[in-house]
Amino acid sequence: MPRRGNRNAASVLEDVGPAPWLEWPERPGSAAHAIRWIETYCTLPKGFGAGGRMRLAEFQKRWIAEILADGVNSAAMSCPRGQGKSTLLAALALWAAFCPGDAGAPQIPVVAVTVQQAFRGVYGVALRMRALEPELESRSITYSAIGAMRIVVPSTGAEVFPVSSDPEGLQGLDPGPIAVCDEIGFQSIDSWDSLLLASGKRPRSLIVGIGTPGFDKQNALYHLRTRVREGASIPGFVFTEYAAPEGCRIDDEAEWRRANPALDEGFLDVDALRTAVQLTPAEHFRIFRLGQWVDSVGSWLGDGGRATWDALRDPWTLVPGAPTFLGIDVGLKRDSTAVVAVQRRDGRWHARSRVWMPMPGTPVDVTDVMQYIRELDAEYQLEACSFDPRFFDVPAKMLDDEKIPMIEVPQSVQMMTRIVGTAYEVIKRGEMSHDGDEILSTHVLNAVPRFNDRGFTLEKSKSRGRIDACIALTLALDRALHATPKRAPNIW
Repeated sequence: MPRRGNRNAASVLEDVGPAPWLEWPERPGSAAHAIRWIETYCTLPKGFGAGGRMRLAEFQKRWIAEILADGVNSAAMSCPRGQGKSTLLAALALWAAFCPGDAGAPQIPVVAVTVQQAFRGVYGVALRMRALEPELESRSITYSAIGAMRIVVPSTGAEVFPVSSDPEGLQGLDPGPIAVCDEIGFQSIDSWDSLLLASGKRPRSLIVGIGTPGFDKQNALYHLRTRVREGASIPGFVFTEYAAPEGCRIDDEAEWRRANPALDEGFLDVDALRTAVQLTPAEHFRIFRLGQWVDSVGSWLGDGGRATWDALRDPWTLVPGAPTFLGIDVGLKRDSTAVVAVQRRDGRWHARSRVWMPMPGTPVDVTDVMQYIRELDAEYQLEACSFDPRFFDVPAKMLDDEKIPMIEVPQSVQMMTRIVGTAYEVIKRGEMSHDGDEILSTHVLNAVPRFNDRGFTLEKSKSRGRIDACIALTLALDRALHATPKRAPNIW
């Protein structure tokens, strides 16, 4: 029996005998072998069928057959979200590590924009698959140190490891029999080229990538798609695209099925798309759910953003002593500073804002902002005040010392994607109101999205003007929806 317990770098594997898959009639390295191995040893760690054996969809089997055909050395697939791409790439990476054929000491990089994204996506799925299958766990070791994360299969010499798409780092690799790239719609052309140039040093050195169209067309996926559509002859390259035709109606469910084969395969819920088409901007739905490339994206609120925002105008007076949440975004020399207060009313959240503008040569005085927050705290029951720590870290600590509940919000892409997404849904559902304040309205309508592999944040540098009050609004709404009361009511 294999040794149980700690399985990191210090572990020593016991002899578990020859691998069962070595006795299979299917040729190692072939599509038939890959499909049988994946469906025999890969357990789904999440999504539909989680905890059960992976059953490849017909479109996934066809793709495996295409990319593992003789003479193919690179392949890419463009598809909407929800097609099981991370799970498929993770399974292929593990198969290549345990069944390398004649590759010899396989080096299997899992490439994403950052190492953290690779870990959260494909590599993390591969780790979980390994842990869920005793036959794989007993024949491999995991290293978890930062900068040295990897899965090692001693019997084959294989290493599976996450790596960022930095071109310089990729050039030093020796990938084979396969390298897998996640979200190539967000990776640079140079990254893909660097990986291709690093390959070819082994009998089998296949570079594969899957991605959803991105907002910026300066990326590897769009570049490859363009070459194919222009009729370029690329020996050894396979390109597969699942997308609805340009110009189709976004509510045409027949086109949803054309773009999303996972719908008919049973591991994508059509109700999720029915909700998304109502609540997300049309451009976002076309990109992430229809697999289309959108030439331009305007307001973060999508087509008719002004009408959507204006429909929320419904003046109301905040109630003294009532639970209130603040969002604070501070700029000093160039950006404005904004504080937005939100309070519950008749099933909605009402927003009221105040904005300070810097004057030439005179930055915003943060003591004025602090005093305004104190005044709000004296009049209302401030439950939480979310703030961007840049330019406001020390003043926030001083206010916190005065028992005003200050909450620092890390401005990471992951955090702000969630926060902006929350505010977007509240606005689109009509679950907030405002007084019609022109400055707040201008800041909200100025904002444009910046897309990432999880959704979008707001882009200050590309917006049509200042958006600080919009940022403060998203912070306030997110805190209001996710915080629990921590203070006793004010007594008047």
